[in-house]
Amino acid sequence: MKLSISTRYLENRFGYRKAFAMIKDAGFDALDYNIDDRCATAEDFFSTNAYQMSEDELCRYYTEMYEYIHSIGLYVGQTHAVFGTPGYANHPDLYLAVTRKNILQAHLLHCRHIVIHPIKTAGRIYDMEADACRARNLDFFRSLLPDLEKYDVKIGIENMWAFDKEKKIHASVCSRPEEILSLIEELGDEHFCSCPDLGHFALTGNDTGDTVGGALRKLGGTVEIIHAHEVKEHEDSHNIPYTFGSMDWDDIVDALRDIHYTGTLNFEIGPKYFENIPDEKIPQALCHLATIGKHMIDRFENTK
Repeated sequence: MKLSISTRYLENRFGYRKAFAMIKDAGFDALDYNIDDRCATAEDFFSTNAYQMSEDELCRYYTEMYEYIHSIGLYVGQTHAVFGTPGYANHPDLYLAVTRKNILQAHLLHCRHIVIHPIKTAGRIYDMEADACRARNLDFFRSLLPDLEKYDVKIGIENMWAFDKEKKIHASVCSRPEEILSLIEELGDEHFCSCPDLGHFALTGNDTGDTVGGALRKLGGTVEIIHAHEVKEHEDSHNIPYTFGSMDWDDIVDALRDIHYTGTLNFEIGPKYFENIPDEKIPQALCHLATIGKHMIDRFENTK
């Protein structure tokens, strides 16, 4: 199993060349490249590379990035498209146009998998509006099929959550593994797979009755990419495994082995881990992450 990490925060802080070099030097093998971030308003979309650049400009920029990534011995194991339910609800044409370009960007980075969040309808919490949400997602994902076929890219469907009125996290769209499986069955597995966010499953497990390992075992062979991170109570904190003791990482690693997982161990680590660390200490922080990852990979590969 190869070791991967998300790039958004480090790229924004250091630029992609310095960030990727530090990731490589720390012992990582692959990148989870965050193409663009949350898009809730029209201005958010206008600021993305996908909106600002022509197709020719995108090709030049991301071809150069790929060549650099390849030259330092890394590869892109997955990418992440724009996300944000308000953006889809208020600007559906912009959302679709930018997402379609995100698929091209994944192709330019020689990456087979792109994570695209399922659409969450306004009232989708627990199983409310499940049918309407399913219909909306089938329409949205089907609209991307021509681009997936053209560029030979596969969408990873991620399990999500929603806030209640008291800002506590509860189950929402695709929090149940069965919902992800149903979408993949309907859409076909040639261009769709599951991307279980392990922290999200931990946050919604009280509502669904699923442990993280149990959810992975239900998803089985549809799991081709993952987001690994630890959460704290009702906070989607995207911190490193073993930080809070809130998740059974031994069972999670065992579940990945049980389903014959062949993808990367991908850490989707957010700014809460990095933001207070001085620039000169970031390489050491990355080495610590890599040490944790290699411990998990050792269990995956050598525990029977």
